Amino acid sequence: MINPDITLIIQMINVLILLFVLNFILFRPIRKIIKERNQIVETFNSDIASLTGEAQSSMEEFEVKILQARQEGVGRVQSMKDEGEQAEVELIATTTQEVQAKIEEARKKVASDIQDARTELQKQVQIFSVAVTEKILERSIQ
Repeated sequence: MINPDITLIIQMINVLILLFVLNFILFRPIRKIIKERNQIVETFNSDIASLTGEAQSSMEEFEVKILQARQEGVGRVQSMKDEGEQAEVELIATTTQEVQAKIEEARKKVASDIQDARTELQKQVQIFSVAVTEKILERSIQ
């Protein structure tokens, strides 16, 4: 059987002193380090969450800008295509007008040349008919 005597009380005091000393020397610093590391981990986790959110919003903004740039590019291409088609239509219209003017000018020149040729032919026909008549009649008509 166990007899409680003074050594038991001394041993209990020794254990309490040991716990008190270990608490100051070992347990508190370890708990402090663990608490600091937990705070650092929480800070890192919150930083990661905020940076992830920022990265996500940046990616969404980037995708929106890419989409806008593509739409703007398509719009510019369409605009340039429309301008080219308009320039083509204008060039064709101008060229057609110039060709029509040249054709009309050529027609007028041909008509003028025909009229000049008719006039010349009529003069020659008169001269020839006078000459033929004079030859047939054997005398001068004029």
